[in-house]
Amino acid sequence: MQFLQSYAKSSGISHADGRTLVDFAPDLGREPTYFQGKIKDPIRYRDAMIALRDVVVSDLNYKPRDHSAYQAWVQEQYMLDIADAIGEKEAIGEKIKHVQERLKELNRLRNERMGSFYQAQQQYFNWLYKNSPDAWWVLDPVITVAPDQVFFEAFSLDESSYGRLAVHSELFDDVKEFQYGTTNIDFSDNLLDEIKRIRTYRPTEFQVDPTGFEVATEGREVYKEKKIDVPVSWIRGFLQVQSAMGMPTDSFDVKPIDIYNVCTFLRRNKERHSPRSLRYILKPGQPVKLVIQPWNEEMTFAGSVYTGEEEKEIRTWGRRRLFLLERLLPLADKVTVHLLGTGMPSFFVVDLGTLSFTLGLSGWTRNDWAGAANFDLMMGSGGEATPDQSALVFSRLKRKKTATAEELAQETNLFLSTVQAALRQLCSAGRVMFDLEISRYRLRELTRDPLPIEQLKYANPREEEAEQWIQEGRVSLDSSIPTAEGGVELKGKAKGKNRSFQPAATLDRDGRIVHASCDCWFYKQNRLMQGPCEHIIAAMSLYRMQ
Repeated sequence: MQFLQSYAKSSGISHADGRTLVDFAPDLGREPTYFQGKIKDPIRYRDAMIALRDVVVSDLNYKPRDHSAYQAWVQEQYMLDIADAIGEKEAIGEKIKHVQERLKELNRLRNERMGSFYQAQQQYFNWLYKNSPDAWWVLDPVITVAPDQVFFEAFSLDESSYGRLAVHSELFDDVKEFQYGTTNIDFSDNLLDEIKRIRTYRPTEFQVDPTGFEVATEGREVYKEKKIDVPVSWIRGFLQVQSAMGMPTDSFDVKPIDIYNVCTFLRRNKERHSPRSLRYILKPGQPVKLVIQPWNEEMTFAGSVYTGEEEKEIRTWGRRRLFLLERLLPLADKVTVHLLGTGMPSFFVVDLGTLSFTLGLSGWTRNDWAGAANFDLMMGSGGEATPDQSALVFSRLKRKKTATAEELAQETNLFLSTVQAALRQLCSAGRVMFDLEISRYRLRELTRDPLPIEQLKYANPREEEAEQWIQEGRVSLDSSIPTAEGGVELKGKAKGKNRSFQPAATLDRDGRIVHASCDCWFYKQNRLMQGPCEHIIAAMSLYRMQ
């Protein structure tokens, strides 16, 4: 999937006349989006931008050590052992030893001759990493200028962490000019180095440069143009994050010191065996408790009272990704935790006053947002929306910038279920996002060109398999019983080659999965931690086709 990005210049920071100018260069190929204003609290802004960059460069996937030198030594010793073992054939043994000694000498000479080359190669890659990060990072961050905030979005290298930095309008003073919209920005390591030099004694101005668009319209040469292949996983990751954000969560507020204590304990202790989870113990009307395994270290979050109606125990993995929040904790007022369930994604919204930082974590580090997650299938579809209805909802949201589904239903005179279906379609197309911080839908067009829906049609192989099961007539819906809450209980049967499966699902009034089960291997291994199996998906699809 190719995207073309054009910039009039590189983003940068200038220091002149006792002030600092943070100048982001926008993508000229997108609708004009710009902003100019003065930052009231540069230190909070500086640390928040560094934290966002920490998310971008985060890669906690296991990286095996390079054992090539050891294996070469083992091979050498093996050959020498062979020579010793065949002592009766002394002539052959001596020849093998001589060859090994000669080979060792040749390897030494090769390393001496190639040493300068390897050193120059490493220096080149170091320079490339610092001065041309386009060769390392897949896509520049996305920035959106909205009436209430300017926010950045980015993914980690391992695609298991999502970061969103929102700079609220209260942080800006003396706003000179602006144009709402979404664009990619040129954000290099050089820019990050300059951001680290921001100080309080120098007034700091924030600018998404509007002059870049003048350069483009005048037909002058564009300073930098990038044509990059964006992996489908990057797009799917954004879409899965939006789906997960729109699902029901168990939420509670904790103090920044509570998260700091968790991070401190994890830094001081190295787990040697499983389990490696965080167990959240939630009891209505009582403080939230956290158990860190495998040590069973229990922490009580004083003042963080769980307001839910049911007692729950939720386990999450990939906990060392919480280190990404450490830089922000001294500046935070509170942290709101949103849990979707055991092995499911979690979100941490850090309240920094005039800024907020949202960290979205997939179920565990190696279960990245795009590769295994399938949360869009759990969102449900309580209604249907035609293309014209979706276009109407989008036009109203484009005018309001942020709105709830209920507000859009009043604006468009459409049924609430129709508006919800339209919003799901728009989120799947990357044109709208759900803002977990304010629980409202927000205009945010992810890409400059329409997304290739055919490439994104199946977010997961199980979805494609479910459609194939339906086309082959191997799935039936045995019953659909309405529930007292306005939902429905589904029971079906899927006929495999060697055996039959019994998928079941309970959907709420909006068509979202409340509970699901199946007797297939995939469900027994993962439950719903990687989304529903193909049999559950097929049963739900049959129900929605009725």
